[in-house]
Amino acid sequence: MYLMYVDESGDTGREPGSSPAFVLGGLIAPSSQWNDIEKKLTDLRKSLGAQYGLKSADELRASTIMRKGPGDPARRVALIEAALKGIADIKSLKVILTAVRKKNLPPETDVFRAGWSAQLGHFDGFLARSGGRGRHSGTQGFVVADKTQTAQLDKLVRALRRERPVAEHYGWLRRKTRIHNKPLKHVIELPQHQDSKRSLMIQAADLCAYAVYQKEKPSMVVKANKGDERFLKALGPAIIRADGANRDGVHIVENAES
Repeated sequence: MYLMYVDESGDTGREPGSSPAFVLGGLIAPSSQWNDIEKKLTDLRKSLGAQYGLKSADELRASTIMRKGPGDPARRVALIEAALKGIADIKSLKVILTAVRKKNLPPETDVFRAGWSAQLGHFDGFLARSGGRGRHSGTQGFVVADKTQTAQLDKLVRALRRERPVAEHYGWLRRKTRIHNKPLKHVIELPQHQDSKRSLMIQAADLCAYAVYQKEKPSMVVKANKGDERFLKALGPAIIRADGANRDGVHIVENAES
């Protein structure tokens, strides 16, 4: 069994002033190694506190660190980069990243559904490839999400177990697209919704999502300190680079056929 801890960056709105992208970062941990992973994240948290002056009561939430973390902006970028490298150094952890670029999406597109459907679909694919053969191939997975939009996510997961339309491209000379149904098969139960203050795993997922968002729409301070390039590079060894991901390992949803 695997657990995927997920946090978001950006928003799902389409009105003026909304974020240009909605990002999901998923941290995948095998349940058999959960205790060891939590200990390593706790040790990483202590190490970051000692090295950068992060207070013991502070969450490892990237946007908070950039607003009011220890030191100047360059030091805060270095802190986030070190945290992402520390996550990538935990060999049993893997990361799935999804970004919904809103600009070219049809007006009727539900951004929340598009992002979460892609993220859960990639997790389901990872589970399908992770153990067993034949009729009972694959393994099961469980989702733990930050406490936002809980009812909406629960409803979506139920729906995706019945129907998850996926675009498939085929043809060589003349590219064609067909839609087929790939419902979730390996993601069990409804997501557990966890307050990030109580979970280092959720905080680590937040850092992963922030790394992607800063590549999509970097703040002036992050860009000035090259965090938009450094963050995903630091996380790189942990990212699952499945089919359809870009060169950074991020699955991009940006049009009706994504």
